[in-house]
Amino acid sequence: MIEGSLRNVPLADIFQVIATGQKSGVLTVQRGAARARIYFDQGRIGYAHVAPGVHLGEILVRMDLLTAHEVQELLRRQHTENPGTQLGEMAVRLGLLKQEDLHKAIDRQVLEVVGDLLTWSEGRFYFTDTPADATHQPLEHTVDAMNLLLTLAARQEEFATDVGPDAVFVRAGDPTRVEMPPGGWEVLASVDGRRSARTIAAELDLTERHVYYLLGRLAELGVIELSPVVADDPLVLVVSPNTALQRLIRLGLQRAGFTAAAAYRYDETEAAIEEHHPSAVVIDDDREGTAWEVVREMRRRPAHAHMPVLVLVDEEPRPGLFRRLPRAETLLKPFHELRLQELVSRLVGRKAT
Repeated sequence: MIEGSLRNVPLADIFQVIATGQKSGVLTVQRGAARARIYFDQGRIGYAHVAPGVHLGEILVRMDLLTAHEVQELLRRQHTENPGTQLGEMAVRLGLLKQEDLHKAIDRQVLEVVGDLLTWSEGRFYFTDTPADATHQPLEHTVDAMNLLLTLAARQEEFATDVGPDAVFVRAGDPTRVEMPPGGWEVLASVDGRRSARTIAAELDLTERHVYYLLGRLAELGVIELSPVVADDPLVLVVSPNTALQRLIRLGLQRAGFTAAAAYRYDETEAAIEEHHPSAVVIDDDREGTAWEVVREMRRRPAHAHMPVLVLVDEEPRPGLFRRLPRAETLLKPFHELRLQELVSRLVGRKAT
């Protein structure tokens, strides 16, 4: 086993050791409550995930390969019917996804997870080899670890930009008179003088960093310019212990022009409200009705008594005869993204985009 601290050994060095040694096993990286696992097969990456962090379901929605509703249905099946089955494999088996599209989504997930991990300067790592006598079947699809590192290193320099998530741009010059960068036309199509850089990034099949870079390049070319208008992105607090669903909810809200903050435990709700001062709260209920207890506690506090709240439920709530449910809107799971956006927009008093 290889183990150590990221303060002493950069993660890129560990990748090189595993790749050049053609090792098979699992690299676990832990920083506080965040934990990532990267699966290697003979020095190549087969799969990577981080929690909390980007999830394959979110990637599939961003790439327009599945809808948020379909991913939620897969998550439900995964939990109740097929524990241990990979979400992507289930989607292929059900005919919702082609194998080659799954491979593209896995490549994207690996790129984003590893790209995030390489920015970590604190934490610990552990690499456990696959036992030599284990029955080993090569993974069907893998990513070259060394090429990935080179790609990420190039992007780190290439995508350097001063554009922030709250920046709003308006169209200016003629884009046909300049040489547009790859992806520039796609980003330009989303610039309307109202949407923030964060919202544009959530709508496109590109990483946030890439979109911010392209907005900066278009501004340098004179195709767009920074608007004096400040982004009107109300902040919504999303409370859910399910990291996959948490990411889907926040993606849907960001696509509609909201800023989304996260709480992964119900008992963190009050502290998160005090920290972020949200315009509304979306709470994912479990089957024990914990979300309703959280809302009930919120309503007891004068400062939060009138906070707009949307509770995501598995079935319509049935208030008891002697214990009424606290005031809140409800939305059945699995939900459609547009319906989520409409309800939250109504809660904060603005038109859905």
